[in-house]
Amino acid sequence: MTTTPSTRPARWPALYAMAFTPLLRWLVAHHSTEPDRPWRTRCACQAPLWPGACGPTGRCRVCAARVGPRPLRLEAATIAFAAVLWLSGATGWSAWQLAAYAWWATGMVVLAFVDLAVQRLPHRLTAAATVGLLALLAAVGESAAWWRAVTAAAVLAAVFAVLAVASRGQLGWGDVALAVPVAAALGWHSWTAVYTGCLLGFGAAAVTALARRMTGRLQPGGHLPLGSFLIAGAAAALVWQ
Repeated sequence: MTTTPSTRPARWPALYAMAFTPLLRWLVAHHSTEPDRPWRTRCACQAPLWPGACGPTGRCRVCAARVGPRPLRLEAATIAFAAVLWLSGATGWSAWQLAAYAWWATGMVVLAFVDLAVQRLPHRLTAAATVGLLALLAAVGESAAWWRAVTAAAVLAAVFAVLAVASRGQLGWGDVALAVPVAAALGWHSWTAVYTGCLLGFGAAAVTALARRMTGRLQPGGHLPLGSFLIAGAAAALVWQ
């Protein structure tokens, strides 16, 4: 008997997450470099990152040095993001829509951890997340929702570009690029979801910045990894949409 979307087992988020976390750890470690440095392929001991440093412990199997995110944090975040999709109604989605948002979630997890590590949002990752999401959503066959997603991506990217110029470095071009897949994923559902995701992301960043300044953990002129807050806001908006 063919399994319909509504009867998919609820355990798929954890299975999806645990199957892909070694690859995600490698992607995070590979891209967590400063803008003027090449992508990382080896540990400091010259052992290859893949597969030696891609387990849940995040430590190189040769020298035991920590590489990439702290133990189990990426795994927990990936499971949480997969659960977000499930809570958003993924059990009722078509196979194409499920594939589109699984691809998007994968890209967002990697981008969030790279941003947290080096405050950088590599355009190659953002582009891959965007192209995969829109291509798979196009296969769903809902043209109105697809064009709304594309329009939302263009509008939010334009707004972020203006803010990037006006803020003189407070908002980076990596954040401008990130606005595209974030707005597309939310715009597929509604414009309200786009507004909600942005409000939650910027609101959480503002509260965190204020709290860190008051405690002396963020010096004047310091920056927070805004991308990770935008991604968290988008995830929350997907649950509430």
